[in-house]
Amino acid sequence: MSGITGNIRPVQKPHFAPAPEGLTEPQKRDLDKLKGLSQEYEGFFMKQVVDAMRKTVPKGGYLNGGNAEEIYKGMMDDKLSGQMAKTGGSGIAENLYNTFSKAYLASLKAEKNMGAIK
Repeated sequence: MSGITGNIRPVQKPHFAPAPEGLTEPQKRDLDKLKGLSQEYEGFFMKQVVDAMRKTVPKGGYLNGGNAEEIYKGMMDDKLSGQMAKTGGSGIAENLYNTFSKAYLASLKAEKNMGAIK
C-alpha cells in the first residue's frame, strides 16, 4: 500500500478477546461478524472525527480545486478512517467487540442452562 494510508502504523495491536473452546461454527461466525461490525463502527466514528477536523482547515489560498478537490478529500478521508479503524489506534472496535462478545457468550450460557432446567 502506498500513499498517506500506507504510513499508518498501529499504536498498539488491537486485542480482541479470543473465542472460547467448544463453540459451534455458527457461533464462531457470529463472533467474526461482531468483530467486523465493531471495526466498521470504529471506521464510521473515525470518519466523523476526520470530517470534523477537516472543517477546521481554512479554504482558499493557492490550491482551491473546487468540487473535484472536495470529492478527492472525501475519498481520502474515507480511506484514512478505514485504515485508522483497522490499526486499532483508538480502541473503540476492540472495546465494543469485547463487551458485546461477553454479552453474547453469557446469553449462550444462559440459553444452555435454561435447556438443562426443562
